[in-house]
Amino acid sequence: MYNLFMQNLKIGSIIPVHACKTDGTVYRSWQATVESVTSDLLVTVAPAGSSVINIKGEDYPLEHHYRAYYWFNKFYNLLEVFETDGRLFHIYINIASPPEFKNGVMSFKDHELDVSKIPPNPAHLVDEDEFADAVVKYNYSPEFQDKMYAAAKEALDLAENWQAKPCPIFGENHD
Repeated sequence: MYNLFMQNLKIGSIIPVHACKTDGTVYRSWQATVESVTSDLLVTVAPAGSSVINIKGEDYPLEHHYRAYYWFNKFYNLLEVFETDGRLFHIYINIASPPEFKNGVMSFKDHELDVSKIPPNPAHLVDEDEFADAVVKYNYSPEFQDKMYAAAKEALDLAENWQAKPCPIFGENHD
């Protein structure tokens, strides 16, 4: 996973991120700032107000501050979502491919299953209906479905026990 793009990632670097459907169609894109990078994990942050482009090309601002964890060997990524006053609002885990790096863009394929935890409530699996649709649309094999549900089970445990770091500070853009 460690390639030339990774070698150029430095704390403070701004990178484009693409969330893709299984077929590679980009359905959401944004820019994020590298908070940290190791051989197995990339952590990015994005402040409330940052621009996100949806599949229709529409631009809308983030309502919350975000920190995202992208593991290079896991089939999920985790978002810490913060209110603009710094309070943790939500832990959200996308069941997705590990990140890929090509032409200066980081992307991942979203496989539709998700885990949601709004503290103090317990973590729960969401979007199983979207996953069922994706199984048909993308012809997911039974083995792939099992792999995604195994990732979701691991993600449920992770979300339930996750200890979020303090909200990132974003210079003049934070409240």
